Amino acid sequence: MHTAMTMRRALFGLGLLLAALAGVKVRLYTRPFLADGDRVRAMSSDDYYHLRRARFAVAHYPDTIFFDPLMNFPSGGVGIWPPLFDVALATPARLLHGSQASVGAIERGAAYVPLVFAAGTIVLAGLLGRRLFGPTGGVAAAFFVALCLGHVFWSQYGHTDQHVAESFFGLLVLVVFLFGRDRPDGSARRYLEIATGIALAAAVLAWQGAIYWGALIGLCLFLEALATGRSVLREAVVVLGLAAALAAAATRAWLGTRTVPFTYISFGYFQPLFLASLAAGTALCDTVLRAARRQLDRPAAVKRALVLCLFAAVLLPFAGPLLAGLVRGVGYAIRRTPEELMGPGGYISYPRNWLSTNAEAQPLLAEGPGLAWKQLSAAFFLTPFVLAAWGLRAARRDRPATHILLSVWCVVTLFLALEQRMNIHYLAPLCALAALEAARWVGQRAARPELRAAAAGAVLLVLAFPMLPPLADEIRRPGASESEMQAMLAWMHRELPRAVDAYDPRLLAPSLSLPELNRASCVLAPWSLGHRLLYFAEQPVVSNNFGYGFIDGIRFFLAESEDDALAIARKHRARWVVVADLLPRMNDYARTINRPALVIDEGRGLAATAAYFRTLQSRLFDFEGRGSSLPGGETIPPVAHFRLLYRSKTAVRRGDGWVAQWKVFEITD
Repeated sequence: MHTAMTMRRALFGLGLLLAALAGVKVRLYTRPFLADGDRVRAMSSDDYYHLRRARFAVAHYPDTIFFDPLMNFPSGGVGIWPPLFDVALATPARLLHGSQASVGAIERGAAYVPLVFAAGTIVLAGLLGRRLFGPTGGVAAAFFVALCLGHVFWSQYGHTDQHVAESFFGLLVLVVFLFGRDRPDGSARRYLEIATGIALAAAVLAWQGAIYWGALIGLCLFLEALATGRSVLREAVVVLGLAAALAAAATRAWLGTRTVPFTYISFGYFQPLFLASLAAGTALCDTVLRAARRQLDRPAAVKRALVLCLFAAVLLPFAGPLLAGLVRGVGYAIRRTPEELMGPGGYISYPRNWLSTNAEAQPLLAEGPGLAWKQLSAAFFLTPFVLAAWGLRAARRDRPATHILLSVWCVVTLFLALEQRMNIHYLAPLCALAALEAARWVGQRAARPELRAAAAGAVLLVLAFPMLPPLADEIRRPGASESEMQAMLAWMHRELPRAVDAYDPRLLAPSLSLPELNRASCVLAPWSLGHRLLYFAEQPVVSNNFGYGFIDGIRFFLAESEDDALAIARKHRARWVVVADLLPRMNDYARTINRPALVIDEGRGLAATAAYFRTLQSRLFDFEGRGSSLPGGETIPPVAHFRLLYRSKTAVRRGDGWVAQWKVFEITD
């Protein structure tokens, strides 16, 4: 029996290894088109600010930049992310090449880090599947996540955004916490609770939004206490309290005396205090339940009172800001950003309508079920039924702690992904479990016992099949070319003067004092180019992908008066303007500042209105500052204070002609 058990474990381990290798192999498909000599390009704009922070971390390991004076210029702003993922990106180059590693070495090492997190997620999915469905189910779950396009898109080679770390650390929290829920009380269970607290702290230090896992755990513990009558005080203190303490200690170690906003948006003390408030709230709810059921004796009541008083002493000074941050955080989750508020060094809440202009923040099913069908398979559409099954099992006291946790996880994960499609990677393990639940249900109802495995396997293949052809197409297609944009950025780096080195170590100082910045100028460009401009051109920027300068950037490009646009540019000390084709987004931007539509859809494509041609965007992009006469007789005057410095070789269609795709202007006196 021992030999057979060892063999089963070995086969299961081999299955997980093969799934992880398959997942890594699939995610390497981006490698050929990201290579650029000895350097590696990244997959998205956000990737480049992570790489900027990784370059600082290599040189000053494990410190990196927090307040960046070269964005939101000249005020500066904090980079919203915690540092753990950026330090992970820096680690390969630091280990292999030391603090003087070249930019190419840093980029090459960082490009492989997402694959490590992806492989870890695949293994965790296998362990979760094994816990619920046995070894065969575990291997099937691992292969499902390995090939799930919704996860592949966020974890390819070179995709150095934190989403792959969100996926890994979140699933780690779930797996470790779940493994301890149905165990008898003892040392193994306590160790798993401690491990959950450590994993939760790591998740929060990799992505500030991971505090939602703390809320999920707190809710599960309360429901477990409600359903089973067991006390969950220890779990609340050990899991949530430990996570809060570790996150607070790490935050203090990284920030030192730096001041950052107290907000859900960005790394700071909001996250550990929020976790502490979850621990306190869960402990309070458990105490009320115990008291209502007359399960508290005097010593237990005194102990709980002391615990709650300790939490109150820590939390009460921050009660108001914590509540305000919670309200704004919920608003962000449902894509409602009520106002733009600034704190010391950065945003407290995002600009109004910021998310409505971000394609990744749109609902998963905004264009119908096709995206979910292709990226998550048919199993996605079974998740409501699986949720109902888990809920019924919890109500029937069938492993209640496990099924309460699975039910709450399912609800929260569906909510996050349905509200914002960028969270689709969270659904990959859930869809794997949904497919396995369906396969087990069909297999158990097979006419003959010997057909059960075949029936279950057939269901798995049928459910998973819709995502396989799109995955094959994605792997075969060449990467989108950004050569002309890169050429423009290289020209800017080579030709435009820089007042300060973008990686000057003085930028790390808590109290910043760089006299050169008082003489520096910056670039005004569409917000989606902000991180790329800072990384490649190494120029200060106004607008960027964090939302800094969002409203001013829109007002600048949509200004109908050159003087109004110049006032915005001078406010930010902008000297250069990068212009790209904004026609597809002009109506979104117009709505943001309460302007009427500038573009109409004629069925055959987008057509600009006369109001569009009066905007500075059109005067620079379509007419290159020269002015023109419209068919209706309206005259567009030339601009007086913008001089064209650069135009790309590539062009886009405008009416009967073509206009350069990328342009750089200098603002003249």
